[in-house]
Amino acid sequence: MRRWAVTLFGALVLTLGVAVADPAATTRTVDLRDAAALADLQRTRPAHYATVRRILADLEQQPDRAEGDWLQTNFDVREVELSRLLLKTSNPPRQLLRFTLDDTRYTLHVTRSDLVAQPAVLR
Repeated sequence: MRRWAVTLFGALVLTLGVAVADPAATTRTVDLRDAAALADLQRTRPAHYATVRRILADLEQQPDRAEGDWLQTNFDVREVELSRLLLKTSNPPRQLLRFTLDDTRYTLHVTRSDLVAQPAVLR
């Protein structure tokens, strides 16, 4: 009985330790693929809204910037994830981009206008 209680207590302490150490558990998430999310962000967090608008404008001009460390160096974001091997088959294609700015995790689609298919004549 005592061994069972010690094991249960140890499992409980381990579970609580993992929950407290997990930074994702305390991070707010904003999905910018929803049109209303950007308007809500402008109202609730104007500084983040300005940064996100600059990121979107810069990526629209040069979408391949998302491939490197551009976001980390210019906007002080962290935990950047770009779905490099998975493209949405729209025209032009889109990639899923996630990053963390301060305490908020953002998710958005990057439209890859630099990857537009060119028709070719087959002979």
